[in-house]
Amino acid sequence: MPTVFGQFAAAGSVVAVLWLWHHRRGIGVSDNEFWAAIWWLVFSGIAGAKALFVVLGHAHYERGELRLWADFGVGFVFFGGLLGALLAGVLFAWWRRLDFVRGADYFAVALPLGHAIGRLGCHAAGCCHGRNGIPVQLYEACGLVLIAFSCRAALARVDAGEWARGSALRWYLVLYGTLRVVLDPLRGDGRAERFFGLSHQQGFALLAVGLALAWWLAVRRTEARRP
Repeated sequence: MPTVFGQFAAAGSVVAVLWLWHHRRGIGVSDNEFWAAIWWLVFSGIAGAKALFVVLGHAHYERGELRLWADFGVGFVFFGGLLGALLAGVLFAWWRRLDFVRGADYFAVALPLGHAIGRLGCHAAGCCHGRNGIPVQLYEACGLVLIAFSCRAALARVDAGEWARGSALRWYLVLYGTLRVVLDPLRGDGRAERFFGLSHQQGFALLAVGLALAWWLAVRRTEARRP
C-alpha cells in the first residue's frame, strides 16, 4: 500500500505535470517530447536525490542500518534531485535541439507547486519534523506556494519580453535557497551542522543562491555590452 507521504508526493507530481502540460506550447515542445522529457526528468531526479543521500548518509549503509535496494524508498535529498533533473534537462534539450532555459522557466513554477504538496505529506507522515513540535513542513509548504506565485509573475514578464529568459529559474533558486537557509535550523530530524554551523542542506541552498546571482550578473553584463 502507498504510504501517506507517497500519496502526497504523487499528488504533487500530478499537479506539477498537469500545469506543465497546459503550458507545453510555451515550453516549445511537441506532445511526444513533453512526455519523454517528463519521464527522463523524473527518473533523473529520483536518481540524483538517492545518490546524494547515499553520499551524505553512507554511514547508515556501512553500519548495515540501510540497504541500497531493499531500503531504496528510504532517504532522498531534494537538492540532489534538483541537480539531477537540471542536468537531465540540459542533456534532453541538447539532444532535441530545444531551448533549455525557455523550458526551465516553466519548471520554476511547477516545481515549487508540486513540492509544496509533497511537504504536506511530510507533515502528515511526521517526517522532516521540526524541533519542539514546530510545524516546519507547513512553513516550507506555505513558502513554496508563495515562491510558485512569485515565479509565475516572473514568467509572465519573461513571456512579455520584459525580462531575459532564465529569470524565473534564477528567481526560484534564490527564493528557495533562502527559504531553506532560514528554515533548516528549525528541523529536528537529526541533520548535523558540519561547516561554520551550517548543515549540508544549508550549504547546498547557499550554493544555489550564489550560482543564481552569478548567472544574473553574467546576463546583466552581456546585456550591457549590446549596442
